[in-house]
Amino acid sequence: MSKKTIFTAVFAMLVLVAAQASASVVYNWTGGTDQPMPAINYFGPGPQTFGNGNTITWSSTNAFNQGGSVFGYTGGYGFSGNGFWDGALGPMAGLNDSFDFYGVTDTMTFAFANPVQSVGGFFNYVPFGSTPTTIAVYDANHNLLDSVSLTFVVGSSCVDCGMLIGFIENTADISYLTMTDNYIGVTGLVTNFNASAGVPEPASMLLLGSGLLGLAGTLRRKLSK
Repeated sequence: MSKKTIFTAVFAMLVLVAAQASASVVYNWTGGTDQPMPAINYFGPGPQTFGNGNTITWSSTNAFNQGGSVFGYTGGYGFSGNGFWDGALGPMAGLNDSFDFYGVTDTMTFAFANPVQSVGGFFNYVPFGSTPTTIAVYDANHNLLDSVSLTFVVGSSCVDCGMLIGFIENTADISYLTMTDNYIGVTGLVTNFNASAGVPEPASMLLLGSGLLGLAGTLRRKLSK
């Protein structure tokens, strides 16, 4: 193989690596646009549209398990070993099933009509599953930009706990945000924010609620069984 051929091949590989889409995970941010979900207490696969300055379409592959996924849900929602949300955090979206309960791996998706430079929210999930709980972002061509698997555990009595997690694009804007498996839930969606300096310690990333240590209303699920 000639030196020219080797150089051409190496250059092509470098261009390919440089062109690969990517994003970065962040745990603090400032500013941005709040994207509150409407309080509609919807159950099913969607789609549901909403958005503040950008049309966002929510959908889920869970159409039937426990009535389907929830969107714009304002009631109590249990996360077993990670406590529960009592509705005080505002309308949320929850996958409402898991592989360990139903033998299928489902995903919720937020699709942005106008791609965003960053997106994040406040998340919780049921821990200790046999499959990972994954949050991921994709570009307009469905190329994976970045993903993170949740591992934090705060205890079964924790009220309105969870973790702030976001993504900022590096090489391509974000068109899709997905959440997969283990009853993952999200509220407080924010787009186009600026990352804050530094990564907090895990304990400070957990927003510990001070609500009553009882369910606000009747939970649809009793995951402790």
